[in-house]
This record gives sequence, structure tokens and C-alpha cells, in this order.
Amino acid sequence: MFYIIPIAYYIYYFLSLGAFYELLRFQLFMHSKFGFLSYEISHVIRQRFNKEAENIGFTHAQWRALVHLSENENCRQIDLAEILEIKPITLARQIDLLEESGLVRRNKDVEDRRAYRLELTPKAQSIMQELWEIADAVEAEVLKTLTQQEREQMTALLERIKTSLGEAI
Repeated sequence: MFYIIPIAYYIYYFLSLGAFYELLRFQLFMHSKFGFLSYEISHVIRQRFNKEAENIGFTHAQWRALVHLSENENCRQIDLAEILEIKPITLARQIDLLEESGLVRRNKDVEDRRAYRLELTPKAQSIMQELWEIADAVEAEVLKTLTQQEREQMTALLERIKTSLGEAI
């Protein structure tokens, strides 16, 4: 009888401890679920976009650079890297490829001889239109399980989160 009580106690203790760790793990997962899901969804979107865009020789990263450059014409290369939140050397390689494709032109900055200002060429507009069509098709595929009202609500909520994050920085 003396040995039964401690064994029962240890079984109870380890079961309780296991349940505690399982609960803790679940709470940690639930605590970071938004971040995890948003990353996973973003990753799937990039993969699907890249799969379609490779048919015309472009990547999601190059498309992002083109989109932000179209919104910030004649910006310095280093400023575009900051907007994209990537290292300048990473952007430099992307710009090299876009320049080789005839979509971007580097111009010496008249105020700073070490810097370049970037501009889109007329050829970029037709390619960007194709890339927007790919992006729209991928988005439609990803969001097909949501109603139009749910899509609008989700977009509004994500824009609100993005705005609040921008204010916090």
C-alpha cells in the first residue's frame, strides 16, 4: 500500500503536468495564430503568383518593385529599398534584371553623383498590366471561399491594422 500512493501521485502529477504543457502550447499557438496565418497565406499567394509570372519571366519581388516604383516615380534606388523594406543590395540585383528587361532606367542623381534615380520605361506599362492580371487572378482564387461582403470587411480590417501599424512606427 505504501508504494501505491506515491505511484498514483506521480501518475496524476505527470498527467497534470502534461495537460499543463499542452494547454500552454495551445495558448502560445493561439496567441500567435494571426501572425502564423497571415505569413502562411502571404507565402501561398507569392508561390502562386511566381508560378504564373514565371511564364513571362518575372517574380513577385520584381513586381513589387515595379508597383512601388510606379507610385514613387523618379525615386532614388536606396529610397525604394527602404519603401520595400529590403536591403539595397537585394534591390540592386532586382533593378539590374528589370533594367536588362527594358522596364526600368537608372539615371544619375544630379544632387548626389553616387545615387541613381529610377524611372519606369514605356515598356513597363504593358508588363505591369499582365502582372496585375496575374495578381487579380491569384487573389480571386485565394478569396473564392469568401462572399463579397466578407472580402470587403476583411480588406477594411486589414487596412485598419496596416494604418495603425504605420502610426506606431
